[in-house]
Amino acid sequence: IFSWLAGTPAFIMDAIVDNSRLGPIIQEKILHLLDTQPDITPDTLHCISAKRPEQTPEEIEANLKVLKEKVQPFKVEVPADPANPPPEGAPPEDILPAEVEGDMGDLLQDLNLLERAGMGFGKDVALRLFLSLKKLLFKNPGTTEPEKITRVRLWGKIYGLDSDYIVAETVISDRLPNPPLPEGEPNPAIVPPDPVRSDYADFMTSTNDFVYFVCAEPGQPWQRLPDVQPSTVRASQGIRRFFTGDLTAKVASKGPFPGKEADYLRAQIARITADCRLAPRGHLADTTDYEGGGELQVQQSEEGTFFGMTGAELCELHKSAWVHSTLDVLPQGRSMYYNYGWTPPDDNPEAKDPRLEKNRPALASIHRDKAGMLGAPAWSAHLCGIRNSPFSSAVVRSNVWPGACTVGWGYTFANFYIGWGQRQTGAMFAPALSWSPPVEADQKEFARNDKCKGRVESGDFNLAPLPPPEEEAPPA
Repeated sequence: IFSWLAGTPAFIMDAIVDNSRLGPIIQEKILHLLDTQPDITPDTLHCISAKRPEQTPEEIEANLKVLKEKVQPFKVEVPADPANPPPEGAPPEDILPAEVEGDMGDLLQDLNLLERAGMGFGKDVALRLFLSLKKLLFKNPGTTEPEKITRVRLWGKIYGLDSDYIVAETVISDRLPNPPLPEGEPNPAIVPPDPVRSDYADFMTSTNDFVYFVCAEPGQPWQRLPDVQPSTVRASQGIRRFFTGDLTAKVASKGPFPGKEADYLRAQIARITADCRLAPRGHLADTTDYEGGGELQVQQSEEGTFFGMTGAELCELHKSAWVHSTLDVLPQGRSMYYNYGWTPPDDNPEAKDPRLEKNRPALASIHRDKAGMLGAPAWSAHLCGIRNSPFSSAVVRSNVWPGACTVGWGYTFANFYIGWGQRQTGAMFAPALSWSPPVEADQKEFARNDKCKGRVESGDFNLAPLPPPEEEAPPA
């Protein structure tokens, strides 16, 4: 290239240098080559005229302005708490570190998997949900010492009349009961709530294994829901009522409800989770020692025993493709039966508790679920797409809880709920049919007067006067 520059005519070099735009660029490139003396080959010759990666301050400022305009529509203004204003000069609370301690899973992949089933939020809302859950994991709202959120998962979304509830499922280490348990000797006649748990479990054995947080929109503050109580679960089974979006609202029903809408929402979440949390067959293994009378133990299967399933295999419900990964809720309102203190009588020591309630078998197939009020199976399954069936995901939907969905393919699967939080009754509302009006009588005494306007002052109906009685003939 230096020989080419030496042999370039003078008038061409003068034209290049005199060019106001091209001249400075050529001069800068030539000076750079003289300083570095690189080994130039025909393959790298085009790199000489490549644009330098550095940007001018004006260009950087212009790009930042464009990015701010794009992000502005997704920002939600949250008013500051007047009772606890932020200190002056404090950094904004919405700034999160790049790495947050805790487990969030692959939320974006799960949302992408759900989007194939037609239940996605869209790319923009999915990113906002990710940042909102990340903020929940970092801020730990609604917790007390020494509690700490260690795991977060998106449970779903429940519609409301005024606003919706976005529900997050969390695991809290060193967890304390909320509300606290009453002090003193417990009353054996009152059914206590299920025990709380401080670590993650693949198989739920308690309605209080997880802690749930709700918010109206991504970016708004998260509010912690209380632990579910057996009394609220029993009461919610006889209520069919839409949510309002206000956790402090009263629950108006045909009978008294022991709590506010937050307790009703928590009870519905417990019922939906107990019926609609699924796992593919072979993902979990029951290792309980039934002969020795040990406690129920269900955990992930050993490595190398679960090889994943295709979408077509996951749609074969009659072959037990999906199993329940939770215990069901008993009529007591708990997942584990609570013994009231019953003991067998002395004359019959082998007698069993007449009020004993049994759970369904662990890892029971969803094909065995009953939905007699529907006149149809409790679950339905289909492929997301049939053109590429080997790579299509399987979608399993609940017909008992409309909105409950599980999507899976291979080794991955995701449970999700989006709906009104109501159980299917099996029959639509239809008003009673009225009988056709009967034909009016044609007797003269029931004929109305032309001037009839209802009741008269005497209180009698203004009917036509009766004809005078016939005079009886005098006796002969």
